Amino acid sequence: MEILVIPVGYLQENCYIAYDEDKVAVVIDPGDEGQKLVEAIRNRGLDVRYILLTHGHFDHTGAVMEIKNEFGAKLCVSGEDAEMLTDPQLSLAMRQRWKPEDISIDLLLSDGDVIEAGKMRFEVIATPGHSKGSVTYRCENVLFTGDTLFQGDCGRTDLYGGSYEQIKASLRRLADLEGDYQVLPGHGPDSTLEEERLHNIYMGAGV
Repeated sequence: MEILVIPVGYLQENCYIAYDEDKVAVVIDPGDEGQKLVEAIRNRGLDVRYILLTHGHFDHTGAVMEIKNEFGAKLCVSGEDAEMLTDPQLSLAMRQRWKPEDISIDLLLSDGDVIEAGKMRFEVIATPGHSKGSVTYRCENVLFTGDTLFQGDCGRTDLYGGSYEQIKASLRRLADLEGDYQVLPGHGPDSTLEEERLHNIYMGAGV
């Protein structure tokens, strides 16, 4: 699996384009700058099968329909966050030029679901706390953690659907996974799960 990281929008949300040796691809959290993402995909000759959302906030969803319309990809989001895609108050998009009625969902995801795209297999791990339906995607040795786990930090929990107790439980769940993984968060630099176990106080480090 090859992974292209493209920070987009004024919040510099990390959009990930993952693809296999046959150029079958998924796009994770296309938050903004849709034309930039389309060009990156076309320049590599990728066949985008799915758009995977880690959660429903506007900075992770702003370019969804540009990718969907260009490539015919299926949009996947946790059932608990589906409401955010059609409600600009819940998604924090009220001040954005965004038409929530234009976003159409193809697959509602639950914990343990698997999305297969070419040779890639993305397992859905429910990690609520930043939002009700925040999820982490596990593929090979990589965790796409959205705004649940950052390098040395975790997502905020004071927004709609947020819960500090839930995000703490979600972080414990990630910490308890066997082995090590590359951690690719929704914002900021990447890390590893072992590094976060050792140094991230929100995962229990130093406690």
